[in-house]
Amino acid sequence: MANIRLVRIASMVKKGMITADIGTDHAFLPIMLVENGTCEKVYACDVAKGPLQAAKANIAARGLSLKITTILTDGLCDVPEDTQCVVIAGMGYQTAKGILERAQARLDDLQQIIVEVNRDTVSMRRWISEHGYTIVNETYVYDRGHDYVTIDFNTQKHEPYSTQDLYLGPVLKKTGKDEYADFLKRRAEKIRYILSVSANGNPSLTEELSIIESFL
Repeated sequence: MANIRLVRIASMVKKGMITADIGTDHAFLPIMLVENGTCEKVYACDVAKGPLQAAKANIAARGLSLKITTILTDGLCDVPEDTQCVVIAGMGYQTAKGILERAQARLDDLQQIIVEVNRDTVSMRRWISEHGYTIVNETYVYDRGHDYVTIDFNTQKHEPYSTQDLYLGPVLKKTGKDEYADFLKRRAEKIRYILSVSANGNPSLTEELSIIESFL
């Protein structure tokens, strides 16, 4: 069974992009990007030698060693300059933020920056907004019991996003379908529970709940 999360991420990469997958693990995404005809050249990057060896073996087994290059690197440190698209997925917000901030000087050279962080999508949007960057696209998928929001952004200048945009997503609030509404309903239920057992309250969660309820 295909990994729906990876299929959705792959669908966001523009055709023909030289792409670097940061934290590639077993290189499933680079392999998918080449086999579906989206990319002719991909860098499969990881900070750990073990996953990178597994990635290299998987790439070789699919006969794709000429199109996918494995790179041992911390974030974008050793990613080649011809990279046009970077994918940072499957990690926490703080880790993704650190990768982006250490590579700040080269973000302007990228045509696409695709991020998917575990649980803290609002903080990721807030980081993008604080830097004046533009969210181009967003997708949501529920896969194997988990919710995933993927954001495609670039460094073109944009006014700060509204609080509603940060919580709901400037693109998803317009394009999100029934499954995204279901996610927001589940999120609202979770927040209500947290607030019900919280002795001191939580202003941020209260604000988020208010925005979700007014949207739904």
